[in-house]
Formats: sequence, C-alpha cells, structure tokens
Amino acid sequence: MLAQNADQDKEFDQLICDGKTLRGSASQSDGADGATRFVTQVTLYTRELGVAIAQTSFDTGESHERAALKALLSSLELDGVLIQADALHTSPAFFSSPPSRAPTCS
Repeated sequence: MLAQNADQDKEFDQLICDGKTLRGSASQSDGADGATRFVTQVTLYTRELGVAIAQTSFDTGESHERAALKALLSSLELDGVLIQADALHTSPAFFSSPPSRAPTCS
C-alpha cells in the first residue's frame, strides 16, 4: 500500500481495522425477515505498537461494520495516517467526510 503513495519519502503511522463476529452471539431477528443477528466487534490496531487503540461493538440487526469504523475514525487525529481495512470500506460514500479529516485511497 505504501508503494502506491505519491509521497514515497514520507513516514506514515499505520492503523489496521479488523471486524470479527463474536462466537455464540447469534440470535434470530424479531423482524419479518427472520434473519440471524450477531454481535460484531471492530478494532483499530496500531502497527508500530502492535496493540489495539480503539474498539467498538454492535448488533448486526442495528448497525454495520462501516458505520462502526467511521465512528472510531472520527474520534482520532488522522493526519499522516495510513488506514488498512477490508475492501467493503473502499466505496466513495465512505470517504465523503470533509477533506481535512477524510482518508484517501487510490
């Protein structure tokens, strides 16, 4: 990912996002669709320190991983930070926040 950056000499802090469904959290939805719901946890790790720096969880019947990651990122200063996340986070709508806070992708 760093090789795709135009500023090859700049050092970036790196944050890695990972979402996991919690084992044993499955339940049937109360809705008409009868879909199975899960509790999912989204964590941001810092590559340099190798530890989690932010974490949240949600019920898949009420929210989704993209919203959880956006909430986590909105609480952090992201200048000079490279964020690594699953492909589901790369749609243009995800990056529609004001330019001063918005991560970029290429």
